[in-house]
Amino acid sequence: MVVPLMKKSKNRQIVIIGAGLIGSIMAVALASEGFDVTVIDGATEKDRIKQNEGRTYALSRTSKNLLANLGLWDAKKLNVSPIENIVLSTKSGSDDNIKHLAAFNKESSEVEPSSYMIEDFYLRTVLGSKLNTNTKIQLINSTEVIQDETTSYETKLILSDKSSFTTEILIISDGRESGFAKRLDKKFFKKHYNQVAIVGNLSHKNEHNFTAHQLFLSGGPLAILPLLGKRSTFVWSLPEQMGNRLSAAQDDIFTNYLKEHVEDILINPSQIGEKKMFPLYLSFLSETIDNRKVFIGDSAQAIHPLAGQGLNLGLRDIACLVDTLLKGKKLGLDLGSTDILKKYESWRSFDRISLMTYTDLINTLFSNNNFYLKSLRELGMNAIDKSNFLKSFFMREAAGEYGDLPELLK
Repeated sequence: MVVPLMKKSKNRQIVIIGAGLIGSIMAVALASEGFDVTVIDGATEKDRIKQNEGRTYALSRTSKNLLANLGLWDAKKLNVSPIENIVLSTKSGSDDNIKHLAAFNKESSEVEPSSYMIEDFYLRTVLGSKLNTNTKIQLINSTEVIQDETTSYETKLILSDKSSFTTEILIISDGRESGFAKRLDKKFFKKHYNQVAIVGNLSHKNEHNFTAHQLFLSGGPLAILPLLGKRSTFVWSLPEQMGNRLSAAQDDIFTNYLKEHVEDILINPSQIGEKKMFPLYLSFLSETIDNRKVFIGDSAQAIHPLAGQGLNLGLRDIACLVDTLLKGKKLGLDLGSTDILKKYESWRSFDRISLMTYTDLINTLFSNNNFYLKSLRELGMNAIDKSNFLKSFFMREAAGEYGDLPELLK
């Protein structure tokens, strides 16, 4: 048998596995600081766009700062919709009326919104242009890592096209169920919610006035979030059995069921494109670093979508890791050294654990009909609704303005 000759290994300062949003923004952030970066992904750019068709994200104010600092923020090109008001409500059943819990309004015209809605297609388009024109970034599509070897001074990667790279540090952003994590036998804390999320976009006849609604229903929370024009996106968390039935239902049947729950929040809603469904679970990597390797984004943590913080959490990973590596570079340190990686992990640990705990607790508190829990949550929400101090605190939290912020988030 003739064995194909291996191509000579190329050395790159940093290699990123995964060209999704987090991996790609990570590359742009590192390149902006002068690092040489190679990004490797097993899919094509068209495949990634198609796979995420119709997806939307809620970006915090600090996440918007990160994109702006990297030259990626153009409100028109990104089709951005601000979230200026947030209304929390509850409803026990389809025959009951919606009950107001709390409202959070924009503080003043001088203050930027705490969050923004952004559509996946536009973000990937702007990001793709940046990746393709930055000479510090090498993007390799349709290619997988089939073998990796790590020594005390480098990691060597062998790719499916028989090429190979060596690098000081490997940043892993290959998404949920990370293949690299499995290869390294990394330990995840997992919790299955026995829920699914149905997501999609809607057009409607009324103005949303840039108001986001979080409606707590007996089966799980339903978020209605404003897009530009008379359009909104929804994220509906439901028990598996009910979610499977609704996901399989024809669009008009599903929309009619949705109407029964949202009342006049949306008038004559009509589905845009296909709705999608995915299982909900908590996946938390206890150690995000390994020998010359670091996991970021969904590869490190996947949380419940009710707070819309998944992408923001990954963007904070980026900002903290860039800050840590930049300080190491200025000191002439080995980028993949244990000391540098431990500093990053320590910096991120509190934010990761607190957000995981918070979303898990909120989901438990609001995804049931227990009389005592219902009474407790309504009392708590009413107290928040009457306190300007508490409202201001939660709006700053939603904006991501807490803790020791790295430069990219300011």
